[in-house]
Amino acid sequence: MRFGIQALSLRPGQVGGQGVFIRRLLQHMLPQLGGDELVLFMRPELATEQVCQRIGAHAAVEAVVETPDEHYGDGYAAWNVRLLEQAALDVVFFPLSFFFPRPLPLPVLLHVPDIQHEYFPEYFPPEQLAWRRERIPESLAWADAVITYTHFSASGLREKYGAEPSKLNVVPAGGFLDHELAEAAEERPAPAAGAPFIFYPAADWPHKNHETLLRALARMAEQGRAEHLVLTGMLSQRGDVLRALIAQLGLTERVHFLGCVSQNELIRLYRTARALAFPSRFEGFGLPLVEAMQLGCPVIASRAEGVLETAGDAALFCDDDPAAWAATLTDVLADEARLGELRERGYRRAADFDWSRCAAAHLALLRKLGAE
Repeated sequence: MRFGIQALSLRPGQVGGQGVFIRRLLQHMLPQLGGDELVLFMRPELATEQVCQRIGAHAAVEAVVETPDEHYGDGYAAWNVRLLEQAALDVVFFPLSFFFPRPLPLPVLLHVPDIQHEYFPEYFPPEQLAWRRERIPESLAWADAVITYTHFSASGLREKYGAEPSKLNVVPAGGFLDHELAEAAEERPAPAAGAPFIFYPAADWPHKNHETLLRALARMAEQGRAEHLVLTGMLSQRGDVLRALIAQLGLTERVHFLGCVSQNELIRLYRTARALAFPSRFEGFGLPLVEAMQLGCPVIASRAEGVLETAGDAALFCDDDPAAWAATLTDVLADEARLGELRERGYRRAADFDWSRCAAAHLALLRKLGAE
């Protein structure tokens, strides 16, 4: 069979965890292809990445590099269909929540990580909210099968958009790949930070809730705690808002914005942090939770439903309140036995998230749809 992976909506640096998901999934799909072939549709800026170059060089992979922006307009739907028909596919996978045009003249597997906009519409500009509410429900209705990360997300798709239960498949993702960890181990480590630090890798989107964590850190500083806070991830227009709050709270010397760091640096930060603080108000899955547990970084997290499902019994959970976060962080960071217990629970929990199983489940659905 010929499987299509339509990733033309993926713009590097703008999609967050879903971009990481696509890259890691593809790498684990390759050794399981057998006699099947994979056609990967991607933008030029993605095709130049080292990971995608390795994927595209595989004997069973055909890379189709296009710039869809050049075709936006009245003929965009027809161009999309021609692109797929020319590839002579048996089935196509759309990993970014929607597909267009709808319907398509071949079976469609769709991945919808979450529908945060239906839980926190206030976090989305009106035009983006309208766009999501138009494209995602219609894509769900026309897709032949749908994959999502968690049972929480699956229940949301049923309750909010009436998704057919028979179409829905819950397939968790994994953490870092083995070769990614090996490459990080080979790199000369940077000098250790001078002060113990709490780590939060997250873009500055509103639901990530940096404000609660910053106010908690200010309370800890007032009580004489020495911990710093290291933040990584994409900064948008809210970066200035967060920096102003940091200055207002007197935390300029304690909070460190590193932006989008290399994967090796990210791994080093997980391994050297005292703990991962994860105050996010909404997650369909929560990839940093799995990565932290995999690397022995104790997790303190919010009670958002997707977070609870992913972390299981391997995290301490905290109410969305700066005082509660300050008290929980202070207690656990002062208790080495508790930190050690969280590390061990994390290692055990991380083993449940396996990329080989994830890739096998995707391929099984592609083969099923292609055969039908």
